[in-house]
Amino acid sequence: MSISTGALLPRGVIVEFDFAVLPGHRLMLDLYAARLAKDGVELDAARAARYLWGKSFSSGLNALCNRQQKTVDVPGVIAECNEAFSAALKEELAKVPAGFTAFVGALLAKGMKVVLLTRVDTEAVRAAFASVATESLVVMHDASSGFGFFGWDGWRRASRKNDLYERLSVAVAGSGCSVKGALTAGLGVLVKDSPEVAYQDVSGSDVRVVEYAASLADEVRRILRV
Repeated sequence: MSISTGALLPRGVIVEFDFAVLPGHRLMLDLYAARLAKDGVELDAARAARYLWGKSFSSGLNALCNRQQKTVDVPGVIAECNEAFSAALKEELAKVPAGFTAFVGALLAKGMKVVLLTRVDTEAVRAAFASVATESLVVMHDASSGFGFFGWDGWRRASRKNDLYERLSVAVAGSGCSVKGALTAGLGVLVKDSPEVAYQDVSGSDVRVVEYAASLADEVRRILRV
């Protein structure tokens, strides 16, 4: 790729919306804990850290249930909780931080494509950004197979489906596991984690976000060297 060609290629920011913006980790933990309790399976923050975060839904739940010697319809639990999780996330749309909306608006104003990855109805999410949305704002429905994170394949899939190059894109990740996935896929990384996964290793990320603000768009430009 020549310098002149690279300068013309689109830059993008891909956001793990449900976990880096909405309180997805808390909601997921609460929903699964309540559902599994019906089958006599105990789930709390410590057990989630040991068996679930960073694993696939099926492998993590099977390991948790086997450890407690419980037989559970894992696919049925996943389907039931996924539906409840999507509904709970949708209720949180009214609480999207104003700073994040300003961040998205600043990125769009700088000519970048912004992709929001979510399990929530895409039209509902896009409506939440009506004040800043342009054609360069994409809401992509994507239910990751990972429990509370996106692996490298999820980040790459989001890049390719939206005509972005990983090396010219920045991920906004919600956990250390997602950071590792984004780095493996070749993206720069901003991370905004939650208390439920604050123990995870976020080394390698370019910026650890405390609060969203429009000024973070300048950090994205710095990472992409534009």
